[in-house]
Amino acid sequence: MRDDRRGVALAIKSCLDSLQHDAACSDLEDLARFIGLAALAAEEAAMAHDPHSAQLKALMAGGFGHC
Repeated sequence: MRDDRRGVALAIKSCLDSLQHDAACSDLEDLARFIGLAALAAEEAAMAHDPHSAQLKALMAGGFGHC
């Protein structure tokens, strides 16, 4: 069930990313920002249902060259 929820969240994020791009190309900057926030929420939902998300967050938190 978790993989299904993660997949749905990622599919929604993909659609929102596409809509954000279309809005930005159509000079609808306010709409593009709003859709971008929704895409971020979808990404966070996907990470919440990913058993490896804590490891990914830790990896991404370090700077380049950080050991």
